[in-house]
This record gives sequence, structure tokens and C-alpha cells, in this order.
Amino acid sequence: MLVGSVEATLLILLLIIVFGPIIAERFQIPGLIGLIFGGMLFGPFMIGWLGSAGLVADLGAIGILYLMFLAGVSFNLRAFLENRNSAIAYGLLGFIIPFVLTIWVAISFLDFGLLAAALIGAMWASNTLLAYPDVRAAGLQNNSAVSAAVSAGVVADLLSLTVLAIATATVVIDADTSTGAEATVSNPSIPIWLAIPILMAFTLWLLPKITEWFFVEVGRSRMQRFVFVLAGMAAGASIALLGGIEGLIGAFLAGLGMNRLIPSRGQLMHQIDFVGNAIFIPAFMVSIGLSINPALLFDIETLALALLFTGFVIAGKSTAAIITGKYFKFSWNEIGLMSSLSFGQAASTLAIAQVGVHLGLFGQEIVNAAVLAIVATALITSYGTRFFIRRVPRPVAPPATLGETVLVDVRANGSDLETLMALAGSIARPDDGLVIPYTVPGPGQKDLAQARVDEATEAAAALGYDTDGLVRVDESFADGTLHLIEEDDGSLVLLSWAGPRFPSDYVLGNDIDGIGERSPVPTMAVRVLRPWNRVVVLTGNAETDWKQEDALLALAAVRRIRSTRNVPLVVITSDRELVEDRVGDLEDVEIIVRSKPRIGLIDIVGPDDLFIAPAYVMHDAAPTSMRRVSKSLANANIAVIAGPHRLSISKGVTRYNVQSVTHPGL
Repeated sequence: MLVGSVEATLLILLLIIVFGPIIAERFQIPGLIGLIFGGMLFGPFMIGWLGSAGLVADLGAIGILYLMFLAGVSFNLRAFLENRNSAIAYGLLGFIIPFVLTIWVAISFLDFGLLAAALIGAMWASNTLLAYPDVRAAGLQNNSAVSAAVSAGVVADLLSLTVLAIATATVVIDADTSTGAEATVSNPSIPIWLAIPILMAFTLWLLPKITEWFFVEVGRSRMQRFVFVLAGMAAGASIALLGGIEGLIGAFLAGLGMNRLIPSRGQLMHQIDFVGNAIFIPAFMVSIGLSINPALLFDIETLALALLFTGFVIAGKSTAAIITGKYFKFSWNEIGLMSSLSFGQAASTLAIAQVGVHLGLFGQEIVNAAVLAIVATALITSYGTRFFIRRVPRPVAPPATLGETVLVDVRANGSDLETLMALAGSIARPDDGLVIPYTVPGPGQKDLAQARVDEATEAAAALGYDTDGLVRVDESFADGTLHLIEEDDGSLVLLSWAGPRFPSDYVLGNDIDGIGERSPVPTMAVRVLRPWNRVVVLTGNAETDWKQEDALLALAAVRRIRSTRNVPLVVITSDRELVEDRVGDLEDVEIIVRSKPRIGLIDIVGPDDLFIAPAYVMHDAAPTSMRRVSKSLANANIAVIAGPHRLSISKGVTRYNVQSVTHPGL
């Protein structure tokens, strides 16, 4: 009597999700195979406790949308751009070679139509980085060949999704009457030529604007934002269906559109990732198993197809890796690692296969063979990757990008808290970074410190940022800050500053020096009193390597700040070319070139400006100039930045002997 009830179905599904991967991994088989096998075991062709329709099927339908949505929202544009040449080359070859090979074999020897052959080709032209955790554990994630393989996977998957979008478009399917396929949507509301631009405009332009508005004006809690993000995913999928396009294409584009608003290391992203990997995506895998008849799984035809599919993957990816590797001068071991890492096939392959069955382009035997091929490629990618890992040397890890993890000192030290969080968020967002407000309380001040951090967190939420504050108990504020940098992999520290105080800074020093001179990452002393309507930058004379790096840090911060709010910019410099190469869009940018751009030139700074300078500019100034600067900047927004171990706002204690370290993204 329990069989078929919602309660019993949910219980069986959850038990499969929990124990399926555990049992599979005991036999060195990928966990997703355990989920598929669990669905097959309890499905209608075996025990029969789960039906092919109902709760599991509905959750599986959501899971396939969620899978594509996660692919979009977690897309790392920065990593792709850093390796774009090798990534595009390997991605194109890694897609084209197996895609063309599959189409040729499917049409010439398997009697499939062009549309069905193209969809099967898209299945094996994509890839899933199943063995990537092994690469990370070995410390090889920054190897150039590994980075190329990871970024190339994005190119191949995007091209596979493009093929899927074309295949699921109603007008394309209807035009090819020889396939006998059924349209995804029998009566689309709008034609495909109109549906595609509407879908692109909604997901990549309108949806991000609506999401940002909701995060700022309405959805302050993380739960509200999470539900809204799911609604955005569903909206993208629904608009796609209006034009006869498979909903998962819209879900992917919706994730891509909301990508920059959801930090990859933030708690909101953790929630999205957790719910998908805990419920929806496993339910999709289980639903795949419900449609598999084990009696047909190991017949000769299925085994032959699985062997053929595995050959498409191995031959296509290996050939692409060899061509790309030789052109970009990778070693043979790096080429082997790059190809082995790309062999893995998983959820996206099954998703495309399921769509093909749903459209009637091919039968269930393709899905059955795909399951076997996924098992084979998973084993090959696992063993192959581990083999080459031992033969590739570990590279030196590059420094984090400036906005990857921004620690913000939120002590009550003169700054307006909302403006301070806006500054930190504007630096972090272009790098898909995380903002962490923190403080280190003195004895008996923990409650006050917690209240201050909570206030900062609420201010960040009001600006649309996702963040969690920290209260650190330590020996001193400096020690607590330095420990947090190490524990949270900080990339930039914003220290609350009362502003220049001459002669007290000159004679007595400042507690910021104790952090700035010991910090292993760039540090910025900040005093922001109000929102700014213009940014003024003074680069000084960058005649040494370390000074040039600090000038570039200042320009890098400005570029990120202006990417969030494009206010006018004034740069006072001795090197116009350096500035033009680093500030990005030159619209509303005034560059004032002086052979000796001294700090005395900042009389142009007004109360509604944000003044930014490398720390050495202040140290290079004469005492008489600093006295005047202290007065002129007494009511101004000011930020002073320096590289690792170099920030000091006290006269004459800057460490000139620290080696320059070039940071990516400057």
C-alpha cells in the first residue's frame, strides 16, 4: 500500500541519493553511476517501487534545469580570459574533432539523420572534469595545460549547448520531417527567430538588472535571494519554451546572466550549490535510471555503441590535445594530463541524451550505451589523470587577484560604514570576489564588536552584496588581522583610517603600519566619509619596480571601482601610456601629465571626490607639503594603497627593500 505514495517514493529516493554514491565509490566507480543504478534497481523494469512518472520524474526535470543553471552561474570568466588562446584552441578542436567524427559515423554506418547525429555528436564533444579534484589535491590547478583543459571545457560545453539549442528549436525540427521527431513545444507562442533575441535580452540584460534591484531594494535575507535566484532560473527556462527551445538552454543563460551578482565563494553560492548537488541533480540521475531496462543494457548492440562512443571521446580529445599541446609547447606529460582530464563524461552528456529521446530523435538504446560509455570514460580519466599527475611538476601558485577576498576593517574610525562597504564591494565584484567585514575586539568589547560587524553585514546586504562578518579574538588587532589573511586567503585588506594626521603620524607613527608592513597581500588604508562623484588618482614618480607596482595597484583598484559605478576619473601622472593601458575605458577620463606629479597638486580634490594614491607618494613628499595635505584632505574621501609588506602611513618607515611581486589582473 505504501508503494507509489509520496511518502514512500520520497524515502526511497533519499536513500538512493545517500547510499548510491557511497556503494559505487567503494568499487572505484563514480558516484553518479550509483545514482543511475539505484533508479534502475527500484524502477519499473526491476523491483518496481518507483514509477517512470511522478515525484522522481518531476524532481529530475527540475534537476536537469538546475544542472545547466549551475554551469552558467559558476562559469569563471576570469580563468577563461587568462588562458583564452590555448583554451579556445583546445576547446574548438576538442569539440570539432569528436563532433565531426561522430556525425560521420552516425550518418554513414548507423543510419541516423543529420539532426540526430549532430545531437549524438554534441554528447561526446562536451566533457565533465570528473578527475579535477585529483588535480587540485596535487597542486596542479595552476599548471598552464590544466588551466587550458578547464577553460576549454567551457568552450566545448557552450558549443554543445548551441547544438542542443538548434536541435530543440521547433522550426528546425519541423523543417526536417525526415527525422520523424516531435517538437519540444507543440505550439510555440513565438517563432524561433524572435525567441532567441528575446531570450538573450532577458537572461543577459534584463534579468541581471532585476536581480540587482531585488538584492538591493527587497531581498536582504539570503533565503529571499536564494528563492529569487531559482525564480530567475525558471523564468529563463519558461521564456525559452515560448519559442520552442529546450528549457535547459534558458536555465543556463539565466545562470550566466546572474553570474557576476553571486560571489563564487559566498554563502549564497554555497546554498545554490548545496541544494543542487544534494537533491535536484541526484534526482535527475535517479530519474535516468528509471527509464533503463537492464535486460537491454548489455546486449551486443548496446555494448558496441558504448565502445564506439568511448572511442569517439578518446580519439577526439587525444588528437585535440596533441595538436594544441605541440603548438603551445606543452610537454608530453602535460599533453597526457590535459587529454586525460578531458575524457570524463557525465551529467551534461546524459542531459543531452535524454533530450534526444524526448524529441524522438533516437531511442533508449543511445541512453543505455551512454551510461556504459560514461562508466568507461570515468575510469579512464581517473586512472589516466593520476598517472600523469605524478609526472608533471607542481607550478608556483600565482597571487590571488586583487578583489578575490577583500577583508574590511569595520572599526568605528571615522568612515561611513555603508560607503566603506560600497568601496569594498566595488573592488570585489569584478573579480567575482567575497567581502568579509571583520574586527578584533579588545577585552570586554566582543558584544560591541559583534554589533558593529552585524551592522556592516546589513549595510553590504543593502547594497546587494553577499557576505558574512567575522569577530576575531586575538592578542592584538594586528595579529588578528594577519591571522585572518592567512585563514581566509585574503587578497586585499581595507584598514579603517582616521586620515592623514601631521605631525602625529610623522613623529609617533600609526597602528596601521604594524599591519601594512607585515601583510603578505596588498593593503589599503581607507577613510570614506560619503559617496563620491569623481575619482582622483595621483601615481607619483614610479621610477622603481616596486613603486610601479604600487601605482598599478592604485590603478587596478580604480578600474574595479569604476566598473561598478562609472564616475569621472582624473589621473595625475608622469606616464600617460601606463595610465591608458590600465584604467580601461577612457571615456570621462582626464589625464594630467606632469614630469613631477607631486602630492601638492591635489588641491583639485573636493569633498565629493575619492582620492587614491600609492603610499610612496606620501613618503616622497616634503614635511611642509604633508602639513598642507593634512589640512586639504581633512574632509575628503581618501585611500592609500601599497603592495605586500609596503603600506605605511607614517613618514619615513616605508620598507624600500621588499621585492616586487607582480599580481595578476593589475
